[in-house]
Amino acid sequence: MLTLASLKEAFKKLFNFVKFYIKLLLGVTSGSIVNSKTTCEPSDAITASSTLIQMNQVIHSEHVNKCSVLDGGQLLKWVDICACLSAERLAGRPCVTVSVDDLHFECEVNIGQVITLKALVNRTFNTSMEVGVKVICGDLDKATGQKTVCDAFMTFVALDTSGKKIRLPQLLCSSSEQNLCYSLASERRKVRISYSKTLKSLLSNYKLNSLLSPSEKTQDDFFQEIVDGEATRVQSVELVLPSHANHHGNTFGGQIMAWMENVASISAGRLLLGVASLRSVDMVYFRGPSTVGDRVVLNSIVNNVFRDSLEVGVRVEAYRYENGFIGSSRHINSAFFTYDIPSDAHVPEYIPEAMDGERRQREAAARRKMRLDRRYILSKRRQDRLSVTWNDVNAVFLCYGNIQYLQRLAAFNDWQTVSTTDTMLLCIREEDDVLSFKATLKMAEKYKAEKIFEILKDPRKRAKWDPIMISCRLVKKVSDEDSLYHSVMHSKAEASALPNDFVLLVSDRRPSSGSEPYRVAIRSVTLDQIPPTDLCSRTEVACAGFMILQEDGICTEVVYYNETNPKLVSYVTCDVAGLSGLYSHVLGCMQNYFNKRSAELK
Repeated sequence: MLTLASLKEAFKKLFNFVKFYIKLLLGVTSGSIVNSKTTCEPSDAITASSTLIQMNQVIHSEHVNKCSVLDGGQLLKWVDICACLSAERLAGRPCVTVSVDDLHFECEVNIGQVITLKALVNRTFNTSMEVGVKVICGDLDKATGQKTVCDAFMTFVALDTSGKKIRLPQLLCSSSEQNLCYSLASERRKVRISYSKTLKSLLSNYKLNSLLSPSEKTQDDFFQEIVDGEATRVQSVELVLPSHANHHGNTFGGQIMAWMENVASISAGRLLLGVASLRSVDMVYFRGPSTVGDRVVLNSIVNNVFRDSLEVGVRVEAYRYENGFIGSSRHINSAFFTYDIPSDAHVPEYIPEAMDGERRQREAAARRKMRLDRRYILSKRRQDRLSVTWNDVNAVFLCYGNIQYLQRLAAFNDWQTVSTTDTMLLCIREEDDVLSFKATLKMAEKYKAEKIFEILKDPRKRAKWDPIMISCRLVKKVSDEDSLYHSVMHSKAEASALPNDFVLLVSDRRPSSGSEPYRVAIRSVTLDQIPPTDLCSRTEVACAGFMILQEDGICTEVVYYNETNPKLVSYVTCDVAGLSGLYSHVLGCMQNYFNKRSAELK
């Protein structure tokens, strides 16, 4: 007997069947249904070179402040526009800014000079992409003498006509420089993801001196006037017009950043009683879009003052009028701007405002430490001490820098051949009194690259094939790809010399595409729990590692790189004469080890 309930159930089953059949006819299977936030648009691979965008701008009076220096907000706007054009060239659709990595401005740009911006897509990640922008400046009447202003890395997503993210085509690299940018993009992505976690760890686990210590002040500083942080608070409201937005009506990220820098510079100027020079911008995340017709509210305040710089925080919110009333406010983003304090500036003593000024002051000190750590670790300049103290705060920068240094060393094409045989090649390179070695082992047998990688990524296995290695132990496993080791090796400087010991960060990376090599990067770090002893001579490695080249999963070459320092020069001078030295001996032992295990490596 049919009832109303049974009829409803039968109709429901029939409706679901018809819906499934329609999807089947349209080719929409369960594996290709995309969620409501993403649409799938298959596309052929696009070359990185085709995404190149170049902009040139002459700096006129409307672009500068009263000191005739290019306004920081204007520069941020140009950087975002150039990057967005490059992203849209890849996607073929409107793109919006998701985040901007830390920006540091190396030099000022003056009125009358010309700046050149070059943007290129570095890598695509499913629905997002990283775009790199290099900014240089120079004089119109000089063909040479151009200076780097900044290197920016920005993340974009592409939107379809309904405002949903689309999946992006694969990016193809055609040069060593593009391959380098492609590889490092994934490392920078890890830094972005861990940024907030690193900041929270720093705030909870480390003691931070949020104010200037008395030792940093001069006698005159104690007699300067006092400024309450509340006096530096600035608010500005902007109406988003069509000229401020893209095809979808979303406000350009660069326009938002330009407005932010404007209010930040006013806050800094109120404290310094003059024009402030923008030095850096911390990582910026856009939490949500603003659109044409929105009222954008920008609030800024000085968070902290240091010896030669100050930080200004800016919070951006947006609202609309709904049915004659002010609608709910939406948080768009927050950002932190660092300004230089001129050496001759009269800086009053800064007192944080009463509400939550001390919290902001402490967080500003944490961000400053992260900025300084990052710049020191990633700096190309070599100092007397090569290793950096390891801690949870700078761990992500050390791992990124470890891979970055090895990739850059491998990307150089000016290596000089010292000696060669049928299976080995030794090259050297000198730059700024730094001597680097490149030793290549050409594989005669068809060994699987992954098997070779598993042997070389673990320095504890090195004692099995390297006669120099005495011992190696794991100190700490940082992640699945990064670990800390303490190793001891025979000294080759003198027969009676103490053995050398190393505290090493080893970072291993598998290829993300078929053409990429396997990488094992090595550098020295300092650990408090492993101090130097009288039994060994503590030695440091600036940059070393293996690149395992492959074709269709078969290892073709194993390349070892080592950037030496003055303490290691005597350790390797015998190699410059020919392949009878250290590297040829070690590579020969490595080759013999592989050959003895030929069956398991194939």
